[in-house]
Amino acid sequence: MDRSERFDQGGYANFDTDRHVTRRLSSWADAGWRSLLVQRFDHRPAADVIDLPASTDTHLWVITQGAGEMRVRSADGWQRHAIAPGLLGRATPGVPTELRYTASAALSSVHVHLPADVVDRARAQTRPARQSGPDSLEAVLARRLTSLADAAERRADPMYGDTAAELLAVRLVTGDGRRRTDEPAGREDARVRRALALMRERLGDPLTLADLATAARLSPYHFLRVFKRATGETPGRHLTRLRVREAARLLDAGGSVTAVAARCGFSSPSHLSTAFLREVGVRPSQYRVSGPE
Repeated sequence: MDRSERFDQGGYANFDTDRHVTRRLSSWADAGWRSLLVQRFDHRPAADVIDLPASTDTHLWVITQGAGEMRVRSADGWQRHAIAPGLLGRATPGVPTELRYTASAALSSVHVHLPADVVDRARAQTRPARQSGPDSLEAVLARRLTSLADAAERRADPMYGDTAAELLAVRLVTGDGRRRTDEPAGREDARVRRALALMRERLGDPLTLADLATAARLSPYHFLRVFKRATGETPGRHLTRLRVREAARLLDAGGSVTAVAARCGFSSPSHLSTAFLREVGVRPSQYRVSGPE
């Protein structure tokens, strides 16, 4: 399923950026993510009216820089907000949104679109939980949206985007990510082994969270929980560790950084370099010169 089939193309997905904003980031184009769309915008100083068409996607936004005043009209009528970093907004799916604002300082924001099928799946598999405070979820979401934009700018692996989409959807639906039921831990081993076997078999191929969940015969969200409970880390982090370990072996054997990156499933030599530095403590080029510790 490509992005045009996965996402409703309303709202900022097809927004006239030249008129109102300058787009600084698109996770589709910049990081290759397909499970959610993360965009960063710099805004013009003032806008009389911005009309966002109705979309079935869940559309969240957070102000990351700026000051001024904003008015938003959606399902609940007009709402007035003081513009400040951390201000969180959410468009109501299926309802057009109208924005008016005046900024007294440079204004920037992060926007995240979650496809309807991801949110619907989370809703079917989880249950609402009591919030610890009236502002707790809003503060958590604001931080999470900013972190997603930072990860997309770092060109984090697409599986990071897959995982982030599932966890964000659960957070939206439940408030704290609580499962509907807890399965006994005794069933985990075989399911995790199947996923680990797929990682090893397709170490150099693009792998998605859905691929691994299918191998484990679980939904993506339940697979995330089972895998982390069994291994102590996310599937994406574990896969990266396996790929870096194989990259080190190939570098020891004299492989070039470019060839090793392609063989081990990294999108580019720079992607390998970033992951290698995080896991090993040196860049691949330094590792080749000095050899393993």
